[in-house]
Amino acid sequence: QERLERCQVERRGARHGPVRDQARTAEDAGCADLLPGNVDLTRRVSPHGQYLRISVEYQSHARYDTTVSRLILVLRDLHPARLSEAARAALPRLPQLERWLARGQTDLAAGGWRQWLQRESRDLELRTVPLASIAAAAVSKVPAGLPVWLATPLHLVAGLDTVRVHPAGALHLSGPEQQALEQDFGRVFAGSGWSLHATGRREMLLAGGPTLETGAVRSHDPAGWLGADPRAGLPTGPGADGLRRLGTEMEMWLHEHPVNQARLAQGSLSASAIWIWGGGAPASAISALAPRSLGHPAVAWADDLFVDGLARLEELAVEPLPKRWPPAAATARKPVARLLAVCELGAAPDERTLRSLEGDWIAPAFEQWRSRVVQTATLLAGTHAVTLERSPWRPQWRRFRRTRPWWETLLQC
Repeated sequence: QERLERCQVERRGARHGPVRDQARTAEDAGCADLLPGNVDLTRRVSPHGQYLRISVEYQSHARYDTTVSRLILVLRDLHPARLSEAARAALPRLPQLERWLARGQTDLAAGGWRQWLQRESRDLELRTVPLASIAAAAVSKVPAGLPVWLATPLHLVAGLDTVRVHPAGALHLSGPEQQALEQDFGRVFAGSGWSLHATGRREMLLAGGPTLETGAVRSHDPAGWLGADPRAGLPTGPGADGLRRLGTEMEMWLHEHPVNQARLAQGSLSASAIWIWGGGAPASAISALAPRSLGHPAVAWADDLFVDGLARLEELAVEPLPKRWPPAAATARKPVARLLAVCELGAAPDERTLRSLEGDWIAPAFEQWRSRVVQTATLLAGTHAVTLERSPWRPQWRRFRRTRPWWETLLQC
């Protein structure tokens, strides 16, 4: 549907008709995808020594009323994990995900999906701010002068000599449960200089402690340790001892806590620990950053605290995450130029949840790119960023790449 509507050939200084197939060549030139409106092409016509001026005018029509120039799909809970041969054999093949990985260009230096979004920001100062400071922009009651940290409730499984994070151990506590923990934390840890704040999202906020230089304490997203021993991901560096000590004290505080007893009675996993990460700077570190318009409509489907804070700083419209990719008719009602979707498994990565993830999110997003509704599509999973581009300069051999099991790329087997 992107075709030439009108093409006009003008000859200067010639007294004869078109030579050979000049008219047909002009029409073919007008059909080129990258020709901007009103392009003057000058080429030598060797038999008569004349110059041919081709003036091209065209209008591009999209397949739908609106198109999305950039689509970003985040698989939040699909992180690298070391799998045994038996666990790898039980994983299902995901054809659409494997096609995406085969045709796209992979960036192995993404670090994490939040850091990738942070580097994509147009504001240079926002790229160096800790993740917790960005998330704190969405919470009004956090003390502005104290360092803030992300606090994720986890369910740990203790063995004979090891401790592992449950495969679905990154818990999303309800609003009343978080408020109960916030109030009880203020009572138990009164005078310690620390305060816990409910957010309504999976990550809570923890304020307090000494102000640290950026990068002084190295911490990790706990989702990267689902199903694994988390000791290697605990905070390290100068000032990390206080965070470790506070984490141990909170484990003892959460043991047999009324909130956990109520969750166990309902058959839910209990919060046996709170993982502290992604902070070190005060919440006021972003107070000088004024909200900046992206210059085009941008929408985020997410239930994530970091996205909430990023939306406040970049005027990103946040909508509740739907259960699956909406129909094409529903997405066409609201014209957007940039769409961010942060989906989650919601359970352990078994065959049912993985097939549901592909059918509800990966396959529809990949089809949006194939049908030219989306110009550029980026898949963020763990430390990988795989981008599909709609460009004639994209290497054509990528479409003939042989697909291989998706876990060989995204997981450490």
